[in-house]
Amino acid sequence: MSGSNGHNRTRRWLVMVDGSAVSGKAFDACCSFINVQHTKGGTDDLTVMHGVDPKTDSEKAFHLRGARILSSYESNFIKAKRNYDAGGKGHMETRVISQAFDGTGPSVPVAQLEWARGAGTTEVAPPIIAALLEATNKSVHPDFVFMGSFGTGGKKVGANGSVTDYLIRLLNSTVCVIKHWRPVPKPEDPATFVVAVDDSPASLKSLEKILILAKKSDKIVGVTVSRHKGPKDDRIIEEASKVISSHSGIDSPHINVTWKPLVEGSGTAAEVLVAAGDELEADYLVIGSVNTAHGAKNRDNICVLGSTALFVCSNSKCHTIIVKPPVHDD
Repeated sequence: MSGSNGHNRTRRWLVMVDGSAVSGKAFDACCSFINVQHTKGGTDDLTVMHGVDPKTDSEKAFHLRGARILSSYESNFIKAKRNYDAGGKGHMETRVISQAFDGTGPSVPVAQLEWARGAGTTEVAPPIIAALLEATNKSVHPDFVFMGSFGTGGKKVGANGSVTDYLIRLLNSTVCVIKHWRPVPKPEDPATFVVAVDDSPASLKSLEKILILAKKSDKIVGVTVSRHKGPKDDRIIEEASKVISSHSGIDSPHINVTWKPLVEGSGTAAEVLVAAGDELEADYLVIGSVNTAHGAKNRDNICVLGSTALFVCSNSKCHTIIVKPPVHDD
């Protein structure tokens, strides 16, 4: 986000769409979050992006063709802007991007691990992934990216589609993955966020991010996991409480931080977090990513995800938000 206050801040939002119902839900979820932010003033820049292979586009069902998908979102923008303008003092900009790619082409090097360059440290991906990443990094620079867990085709990786699996790892933006079987809370309804909290800067950043995104009627539960509760857990809860206090105000949501035991034989911390999401009937499970330098050095570096974040995103029944550290473009 740019700017130092609500009057000149630009919040950049990106929704990846492919004509599937779940990508439509991702658009609705994004608009719900935007409608919380617009009362703060500033500008909300909403982009819808679709990858299209010109060689095969005409062979698809009419409603899945690139031109049809993007024209439908032009109509959706009208409704989104009407709802946005009805209750806030911000300004919304909208656009659609159709990014062409050659689906018959070879895999493309798309990113590099930070600490080394050589065999085994280069990430390669299918042409559609390379095209979407290039357009995102050059034309959008989003703060938040929304996408469905599985689209109209492709190969699944766990509970996610292959495109989603690549993007949650390679995008250097906070990513919200919308699950097709889970309803998206309506803008006027309270939502429940379960936030994974530990002693890492990434987890506290996750909590801070959700405090900014949530509305007054929402509920936020911070969850820390360990085998035995001790001084470390008390420090984590204390640090989380400091973050909460710094964002407290008349419009703050209801927040508390709780401890969950890691019982022998009950699974990993990631499994405990997924179970906590179910137990607390979370709409969104929020977790920070892990990066070797707490932020990719540039947009050609991979913002590495930890195994816990990947497991939660692939196995949680609720929508998942992976909070990424900021990218340093200097």
